[in-house]
Amino acid sequence: MSKYAKTWWGQRFIAALEDFTDSGRLARGRSYSTDNRIKQWVLQKGKVEAKLRGNINPYFGVYKEPTYKVSVQMTHFSEAQWQKIIKTLSQRASFIARLLLNEIPENIETVFSDVGVHFLPNDYRDFKVACDCPDYEVPCKHIAGVCYRLAGQLDQDPFLLFEMRGLAPEKLLQQLASSPLGKVLSDAKSNAIDELQSVESYYTRPVLAELPQEISLKGFWQGAKPLPSSIEPSQPATIPAMLIKKGGDFPAFWQKQNS
Repeated sequence: MSKYAKTWWGQRFIAALEDFTDSGRLARGRSYSTDNRIKQWVLQKGKVEAKLRGNINPYFGVYKEPTYKVSVQMTHFSEAQWQKIIKTLSQRASFIARLLLNEIPENIETVFSDVGVHFLPNDYRDFKVACDCPDYEVPCKHIAGVCYRLAGQLDQDPFLLFEMRGLAPEKLLQQLASSPLGKVLSDAKSNAIDELQSVESYYTRPVLAELPQEISLKGFWQGAKPLPSSIEPSQPATIPAMLIKKGGDFPAFWQKQNS
C-alpha cells in the first residue's frame, strides 16, 4: 500500500497509478504535488484541471520556466447504472452509517459489482489523463503529481470519489433522500453547519451579590457556612480526549502520515 495516502480508498487510488508507472517517474511526481508547484487547481464535474510549474530543461529546448496544463479524470458511469447503485446504497444501514462518518465502506464494491462495474480504480483503463509537457510517457511526472494531490483530497472528502465517477455529491445526497435511511445521510450532510448565535460577551460576567447588613468578625474570616471537611475525588472522564478522538485518526489539521 502507498504511504502517500492515509485512507484505504486513497491508497487504492494511488496503487492503480503505481501499477502502470515506473517508480522513478512516480518519485519525481510526488514533488509536483506541493503548493509550490501547483499554480491552479479546479475540480469540476469529476475532472481535475491544474496548472503546474515545470523545470527549465535545455535538453528539450526549455530555457524559461514553463507552465504545463494537466487534466485527470476517471471513467464515468451511466445514469442507469447510478440509479441501480443508489437504490442499493439507500437500503443498507451499514453503508449509510459509514458514509455518515465520512468514510467509504470496505465492502462497497459489492454494490457496484452487481451492476458490472467497480468503484475504485483497478488499472490505467480507469483513468483519462493528459499533459502538454514534452515528455512522451503517460503518465508523466506532472500527471503523477496531480494524482498524489487528488489522493490527499480524497482522504479528507471521500464523496469526491462519486464525483470522479460522474455523480456530483449534491445529486447523490438528493437521490439518497428518497429512502428513509438515505434521508438520514442527506439531512446530516446538508445541515452540517449550524447557524451562528450572537452573544454579548465571550466571557462569563461576574454576578454582583448584595452584602449583608451586619458582618461579624467570625463570619468575615470563617464564612457564613463551614467548609466541607473532605472533598470527593474527581471522577475521570468516561472517554478521555473525546473531542480529539471524534476527529478520527487523521483529522483535517493533521498532515503527518502516521496517526
